[in-house]
Amino acid sequence: MQRILLFIAICLAHSQVKSQNFDYTVSTDSVAWNELNAQTILNANNSAWSFSYKIPIGFTFNYLGRNFDSLTVETNGYVVFDQHRSYALTAFSGVGDVVDTSGNHSVLGYELSGSPGSHVLKIQYRNCGYGGSATEIQSWQIWLKENGNVEFHIGTGTLRSNVISVTVFNESTQLDSTYNLAALDTTQKCRIGLLNMNMD
Repeated sequence: MQRILLFIAICLAHSQVKSQNFDYTVSTDSVAWNELNAQTILNANNSAWSFSYKIPIGFTFNYLGRNFDSLTVETNGYVVFDQHRSYALTAFSGVGDVVDTSGNHSVLGYELSGSPGSHVLKIQYRNCGYGGSATEIQSWQIWLKENGNVEFHIGTGTLRSNVISVTVFNESTQLDSTYNLAALDTTQKCRIGLLNMNMD
């Protein structure tokens, strides 16, 4: 009898769950890349990244219908709002800390700007790469706006480009000239967007 009541209670609970529409839209724009001038550096003293950093948002941020005042920046590319990882977003998943030829680590930091009602939390990933290699790098920022909008700002980088060699024959000089050009590497894919990491 208890199992039947439990089953009925579960069925009733599921019948009351409604899907929610949060009305997010996607748009693109082209704006100049701006470095963060007064950011708090998470990997201070040019150190290797830790797995995650919990930071304050600086205002109440509504994300997928819930309010949050802090988040965790995971160095695998995810920004996670809750303990169960059901509320998250990502940009350049898997791109993280690398060390360049001068021994400098990628920089991970954040900055709060704006005034009450129009605050923006900006998280910056600077000169990041795959697998510890600094041969292909990318920089980007994630902006969380107090009005609930999320923006991804992508800076210059070589992550999705390969250097190819092109030889051109000049008919007037009868000489070949070889040039190195950057070409888009379509094998490098990146995922950017809102995400429920548990896929439930």
